[in-house]
This record gives sequence, structure tokens and C-alpha cells, in this order.
Amino acid sequence: MAADLVQLSCTSKGTTARASSSWKHDTRKFGPLNALNNNTEDAWKSAQSEESDPLAYFEIDFHRPVQVNELRIQFQGGFVGMDCIVYQKIGDETSDWEECEDLFIDPIDSNEVQTFESEADDATSDKCISLRIEFGRSTDFYGRIVIYSLEVWGTE
Repeated sequence: MAADLVQLSCTSKGTTARASSSWKHDTRKFGPLNALNNNTEDAWKSAQSEESDPLAYFEIDFHRPVQVNELRIQFQGGFVGMDCIVYQKIGDETSDWEECEDLFIDPIDSNEVQTFESEADDATSDKCISLRIEFGRSTDFYGRIVIYSLEVWGTE
């Protein structure tokens, strides 16, 4: 099956991204699309989290129905998002977010690319049009998260 997987998160396929924040509000240098562009010099860097709102998130909109089989994420060590919950939208963009119970993300504090595979059965699971990763906390004292690369692999 691995030979059939394609990268779904390519911006050249129309995929877009948004996030809870960007460092210094500079989306050109630190915005979420930087995590999807396959350039290791770029990254999404979240702003410092506020005590009143510590939750950070990263959303990927595919703008087409896709079957997600795995996520590959490269964080900057020391700035890793932890206590993750993955949500998905099934149907259209007006649909509500539903928790994706088949995709569990439990990152370690590392610079290495980490792969998280879906436990869903392709034959019976619904295709989604968007993914949302919510980070409950960060390994950084100030709550910042840095993602150099976020790739979604699966089928269209």
C-alpha cells in the first residue's frame, strides 16, 4: 500500500494552511504555509502562548476529499507541540470539526522527522477535506512551537 501513497499537503495541489498565530505576526517569514513548502530553511513559528489561551493549532485545507494515511512532522527540538488532538472535516467546509480517532500524534522532543500512521481502514473510513492539529502544550517554556515540515500522505 505504501507505494500508492502520495503527498497530499503540497501547495501546488491547492492545499492551504492556517494557524493560531505566527511569530511577530510575520506570516511571510513564519506563517503556516512555510511548513508545507518542503524548504528546510523555512518554518511555521507560533507566537508565545498566553496564559489565558495556551492552545495552539495548525490547520491544513486540502480543498478536495482525501484519505489520510500518515503525517510526517519535523519540529525544532525544544519547541515541540505536545498533548496533540487531531480533528478532521468530512463533507464540505461548513462541516463541524470531528475528532479523528484513528490518527494519534504523540511527538517526542526531537529535531528528527516523526511519522504518525493512521489506524483507519481505507475501505470503510470517510475522506476528509481538512485536518486540524491542536497542541495542548509545548516543550518551550514560553509555549512556542516550531514546525519545519508537515507532510500529509495518503490517497485522493
